[in-house]
Amino acid sequence: MIRIKSPGRICLFGEHQDYLDYPIISMAISKYIYLETERISEPKFLINMPNLNSTLEISLNNKELDYESNRDYLISGYNQFLRKRSRFEKGYRISITGDIPINAGVASSSALVIAWLYFLNIISDTKLDLFQLAIEGYNTEVKEFKEGGGMMDHFSSVFGNLIFLKPVLPKPNLIVYDLNLKGFVLGNSMEKKETVDDLVRIKKITLDAFEKISNIMPGFNQFYTKLEDIQPYLPSLKKENQKKIVGNIINRDITNKAKELIDKQLSLLKQGENSNNMVEFYRKLGYLLNLHQEQLRDNIQISTNKINKIIANCLNSGALGGKINGSGFGGTMFALMPNNVQLLKNVIEDAGGEAFIIETSKGVEMY
Repeated sequence: MIRIKSPGRICLFGEHQDYLDYPIISMAISKYIYLETERISEPKFLINMPNLNSTLEISLNNKELDYESNRDYLISGYNQFLRKRSRFEKGYRISITGDIPINAGVASSSALVIAWLYFLNIISDTKLDLFQLAIEGYNTEVKEFKEGGGMMDHFSSVFGNLIFLKPVLPKPNLIVYDLNLKGFVLGNSMEKKETVDDLVRIKKITLDAFEKISNIMPGFNQFYTKLEDIQPYLPSLKKENQKKIVGNIINRDITNKAKELIDKQLSLLKQGENSNNMVEFYRKLGYLLNLHQEQLRDNIQISTNKINKIIANCLNSGALGGKINGSGFGGTMFALMPNNVQLLKNVIEDAGGEAFIIETSKGVEMY
């Protein structure tokens, strides 16, 4: 039997930014998609997904298969391997379950894709390394179906831990941090969301805004131009475009500050600094999370009244920081309170959410 688990993630910094080629910082979490298999004599994959009340049968004739929907990720992953001249002959009975909140911004679909590709990689004659596996995850889920997301989820699920990712092609810039963060509680608002449609819509508005500012501002560079230099040009744009530009430039700088904070903390830990330093680190981390959430709420405008209330309740109860998680318009949030996660869990549940105490996780693996 082959057993695989693939983690979900929270996006600490860079929400709605990776499709702008801005860097992100995300953390794999202790919520997983589980894939279990056993060999069968028939040349087919018999896939059961009880959480989704769904089954799928793939006959192993080694021909690319047509898609039944525009989110047919298992078929897409199978097709990706066939395009690499992989051939499958041995049949398996496969069960896929999970404890990641579904359609809630915690990358459940990407964790599913990575678990599936990891399995196909094990049984195929095409052996991908972890970096290639993450890229194939992006190809399977996003590129194949022309969706609006980026690579963050796939790299988080493959490499685990805390990652900094600048999603530039052909080879993204990846840093994997060995830093086990504590004190996070994930809250599911229980508000349903339309991840793909919302991502595409916000992405379109944002790209349009950046194109417009590029046309009217000489020398504009989305990676380096300062907000104060942009301000004089903003009044000629629509309010909606102004908000997206301001929010994304501010969050770009917040992500860079967060990376500096993490780099400094790791340096101090290597020097043997004591745990008192972690207290200050978490305080600064929480402050940056709050600044990030302000832009997501007010300028990127992806938060909801219920999530705003849950975050406010957490902060009023002593949390150091909190923000919406994922593409927004519902789904999940998280808050940080290293000294009392149980209190945060209670606060989230009292506000009508579903709460999970989470820890930093390893990447996809057999177990």
